[in-house]
Amino acid sequence: MICFQNQSKQLCNANSLFITALKTVLPLLMLLSSFSVSYAKTIEPSKIRYDIEGVETGVEGTFLVKVYIYTGKADVGAEEIKYAAIHGVIFRGFSRKGYGTQKPIASPEIETQKSDFFNAFWKNGDYLPYAEIVDPAAERIKTSKKEYKIGAIVSVSKDTLRKALAKAGIIKELNSGF
Repeated sequence: MICFQNQSKQLCNANSLFITALKTVLPLLMLLSSFSVSYAKTIEPSKIRYDIEGVETGVEGTFLVKVYIYTGKADVGAEEIKYAAIHGVIFRGFSRKGYGTQKPIASPEIETQKSDFFNAFWKNGDYLPYAEIVDPAAERIKTSKKEYKIGAIVSVSKDTLRKALAKAGIIKELNSGF
C-alpha cells in the first residue's frame, strides 16, 4: 500500500481498496467484452432460418418489420435478429397486412453474384447500423421439442441501406433511370 505523508490512514485505505477493485474488475470487463466481440463474429448467416413480415409503416425512410428466427436455442442474439431483418429487406421483401407487398431492394441472385461484398458485409457486421430492435421483449414460441420460433420487431433504415448498396455498386440508384 502506497500512502503519501499528509494523507490520512482512512483515505489511504480507500485508495488502496479502489486500486484493488480496479485491478479485479477491469480484466473481468475486458474478458466479457471480448466474448461479445467474438460472438458477433461467429454468426453464420447461411444457417439462420427466418420469416419476415411488415408490421406497420415506420418513420419516413424506414421499414418496421417483425422477424421470426427458427432455432434450437431458447434465445438469439441481436446480431441474428438484425441479420434476418436486413437480409429479408434486401433479398426477400415482405407483406404487410392492409398495405400490400413490399418488394426486395435487390434480386436474390445479387447475393450470389456479389458474394465477395455480402460475405464481408455479414461477417464484419457492416449490416448492424441499418437495423434497430424496437421491441427488445422477443416473442418465444416452442414449435417442437427441439425448436423455438423467436420473433422481434425491427426498424430497418431502408433509405440509408439503399444508398450504401448503390454506392458500393450492388444496386442502381433510384434516380439513375430505367
